[in-house]
Amino acid sequence: MVEYKVVLESQLGPREGSLRLAEQEGKLQGVLTLLGFENAVSGECTGEGAFHLCHHLRTLVSDLVCDSEFALEENRISGTLHYGRNVMRWHGEKISEEKAGDDGNE
Repeated sequence: MVEYKVVLESQLGPREGSLRLAEQEGKLQGVLTLLGFENAVSGECTGEGAFHLCHHLRTLVSDLVCDSEFALEENRISGTLHYGRNVMRWHGEKISEEKAGDDGNE
């Protein structure tokens, strides 16, 4: 599983969260955590370093059905979120994977 720290540039200002994804045969499954809610995501790879996700974006007052397009460049992620006629920008970075088997730390 790969994890990214993401920021959604919303109309009410930047909103920080995380995106965790697992890939199997070009299909993606994972969780988008934003605004204190975990939202299931699913999608597919659409090209080299590019993918499309379908997901909900829950808030205290609404539950939006969204599509997001992302592009990866090295450890950086960027993209756009679409719901209805509204568009917002994503950006962020990959969180280092220092979990299993990393004995080099203090």
